[in-house]
Order: sequence, then structure tokens, then C-alpha cells
Amino acid sequence: MGQKSAVDRLPEHLRVKLIEMLHNPAVTQAEIVDAINAEAGEPLLSKSSINRYAQKMKRFAEKNRQAKEVADAYLDKFGTDNRIKLGKVVNEQIRLAVFDLMSEIDEIREDGKTKTTEIADMLYRLSRGLKELEQAEKLNAERTEEVRKAALLEAASVVEQNAKSSGLSAETVTIIKKQILGL
Repeated sequence: MGQKSAVDRLPEHLRVKLIEMLHNPAVTQAEIVDAINAEAGEPLLSKSSINRYAQKMKRFAEKNRQAKEVADAYLDKFGTDNRIKLGKVVNEQIRLAVFDLMSEIDEIREDGKTKTTEIADMLYRLSRGLKELEQAEKLNAERTEEVRKAALLEAASVVEQNAKSSGLSAETVTIIKKQILGL
């Protein structure tokens, strides 16, 4: 996997300051390097390391922006009631990305730079991620079922109130609840 970047090796308070400075368009990368190194009391960063980190942050932000646009477009088109479906779509996309990564492991293994222990760690993390994804899907399904049951019970209560006030018998109300609402 390689070693951590110079930015990732920074103490937490310096990394926070670096990120704040990167978000300020008035501050140049050279000024950031000078400020962080001065505060650290030693040269921890170079212009190249800051630039690589800034590019990485920019790519990450762009991917997040695109994902948000896709999610917003989906919700605009299909409505907010379909959030669960959107979650399933996202889960499936993550699953596909994991399988793509798994297919690249042979290439990683052949590069000669990556140790077997690093590959094992990647596989462990991938399998752990899939497990957590499956658990999240199960939890979503359980919550969906709870919401559905609560909505049916609420509908049954409304039916019962309206049916009684309209003069329907208790037997008719029971039939409606069983046949129409499935209760």
C-alpha cells in the first residue's frame, strides 16, 4: 500500500489548519507550506505534497458533488418516498466497485511492490465493507417493514373510526382490515 503521505503524517492540529487554509482561495499552496512548516518547527511538507493532497481533495469533492447530483435527480424524478430504492442503488454500485477492485488484485500482486500482507489487508477490508453493506441493507429492510406496519396500523385505526361513525358493524370492519389491509 505504500507509506502515508506527508499530509497524513501531520499532527492532527496541523492537518486541520492545512485543510482550513486549502479552503481559503486567497492563500497559495506555497504560503501553506511555509505556515505549516514554520508552526511545526521543521520542514514536514513540500509544495509537491500539498499539491498532491489538494488534487486528491478536489477529486473527492467532485465525486461527492456528482453523487449528490445523481441522488437529487433521482429523488426529483421519483420522489422522496423512494429513498430506500436509492439506498439500494447506491449499495449495488458500491458492491460493483468492490468487485472491480477485487479483479484488480491480480495486477496489484504482479506489480512486485505490494506485499502479500498488504493484499491480505485489502481483501479483509473489502470483505468487511461488504459485510457492513449487507448489514446496512438488512437494517434498511427491517426499518422499511416497521414503517409499513405502522402505516397499516394507522390506516386500520382510521378505517375503524370512519366505519363505526358510518354505521358499519364490527364484523364488516374486521373483514376490511383482513382483506384490504392484511391485518
